[in-house]
Amino acid sequence: MRRTAIDPVFISWDEAIAPDTDQVQVHLRKPDTQNWGYDIVLHASSATNPSLLGSLRPDELVEFIATLHTFPTGPIQVIYDLVYGHSDNQGKALLNQYFLKGPNMYGQDVNHQHPAVRAILLEMQRRKINTGADGIRVDGAQDFKFFNPATGQVEYDDAYLKEMSQVRQHIGGHQRQLFAIFEDGRPWPAEGWEESSTYLDVIKQQPEAYQWGPLIFAHNTPSLQRFWDRKWHRVCEIMNHGSHWISGCANHDTMRRGTQLDDQSAINWNLGQTLPEVMNNAYDNPAVMLLFYGFSPGLPMDFLNATMRAPWCFFRNTDDAYGLKVVAEEVGFLDWQVEPWFYEQNWAFKGLKQLGIESFEKLRLFMDWLQKAIWEMEDNYDLETLAALCKAFLQTKLAHPPDITVSTLKAFAKTYMEDCNDLCNVSHFAATLTPQQTRFNLSLREYRHAHPWLRHNLSASDDFSRLSDDQKTIFYGLRTQTQNSHDTSKQVAIVTHMGGSPIKLNLEELLAVKLAQWRVAIATPGLNVSDLSDLALQDSQGVLLEHI
Repeated sequence: MRRTAIDPVFISWDEAIAPDTDQVQVHLRKPDTQNWGYDIVLHASSATNPSLLGSLRPDELVEFIATLHTFPTGPIQVIYDLVYGHSDNQGKALLNQYFLKGPNMYGQDVNHQHPAVRAILLEMQRRKINTGADGIRVDGAQDFKFFNPATGQVEYDDAYLKEMSQVRQHIGGHQRQLFAIFEDGRPWPAEGWEESSTYLDVIKQQPEAYQWGPLIFAHNTPSLQRFWDRKWHRVCEIMNHGSHWISGCANHDTMRRGTQLDDQSAINWNLGQTLPEVMNNAYDNPAVMLLFYGFSPGLPMDFLNATMRAPWCFFRNTDDAYGLKVVAEEVGFLDWQVEPWFYEQNWAFKGLKQLGIESFEKLRLFMDWLQKAIWEMEDNYDLETLAALCKAFLQTKLAHPPDITVSTLKAFAKTYMEDCNDLCNVSHFAATLTPQQTRFNLSLREYRHAHPWLRHNLSASDDFSRLSDDQKTIFYGLRTQTQNSHDTSKQVAIVTHMGGSPIKLNLEELLAVKLAQWRVAIATPGLNVSDLSDLALQDSQGVLLEHI
């Protein structure tokens, strides 16, 4: 068999190959993981998967990136997410034993300390970026650890992280050093890691690199009351030394954490009347966006599902036996991310409807039972027992219950995750976006591009403060761009309502400025800025001012 490209498929032999065999019959199949690509099989991951591309041609990715680089409005850069620290368990059947060093919460740890494995990983990275990428983001950098016999301690492999950032791109006789971002929250997953992590370890050693900051990495929950008041110390850290941090608050982890909140928590109902409304307005919040794009240092990052106000969760079906348990753990997705009317759409939950779950109420009923049943099992999780319990449960709810077996439960778990995967496709929700909100978000991005000096840390002459009590949290500040000690030609000031009751403010007194010398640069949608000396602000509103 001859192949024209290395595709990420599985090749398996049913029997040993005799040395004198002229022909070999092989069976090809795709990996069966349903988990957004974060628990990769690793095998052949330097290649482009044709199944992900419209034309099934691997070189389509190169053409796609080249097109992005030649947009008439300016190049769009592409950053690859490298997930080389762990492999799905399916990798054990494909990779040499030296590649893996044992199980972890994702599947298998990759043995990056082995010289040959390390060289292959770096070579895979080089081949991948040679498709034309502009940068890399290293997933779980704090997971690259090893036992050092010289010290008797488990240490972080910072030398390897540096090697990853130094892999050069080679295209057409040219070389390029790429932009590097590290997700590193060490000492994660140790207890209390969110507060003890400085998020500075990598960029202290690699000053040119970037690192995820504390509000984009940690499992933040801005849908709760007084969230931004409790995170004040982290916001101040961003202002003081966040120039090489990726900033913002929405990503694949934080929104997932948001769906795990108990609906009896202290929810900020100023953000909406339903849990999905609260979720959308918490992670695509005008005041938060204004703060990170219009005032704070670093590189702001948006999460597409947040800005498109589309559902999101982090389903992982990496093990055939535990798929149901994963589904049960993420049952909050239905509370926080799924409006009941979604289920009525012809394009939504097609698989579950074919299984006979024709209404959202029936799905919700079964999912509530499934979560409770698996919780009660504790450490005695067993699919045969679960199938028997499920059969008994449905007999009490349905006149003609289906025959429930382990196979039907597994089919349900797989179908549920695939349906939720499709539901999270942002294309389903483009028509539901509010034009005022999208125009506002676009204006912030354009403003940031026009004012690159905002990336730098606040100076000693800048100010950032808050007004806070049990009823409200207000952030405000003033920044100056200085080319030298006498140049104060560019100044911006900000006031944002980060949660709580409405308030009226005199911006001239609050910011200690003469309002006649300032103009409104950007205001959040719906905010009346006709009188800045008596400005009425509600939760999630704010204004950015420029010195005239």
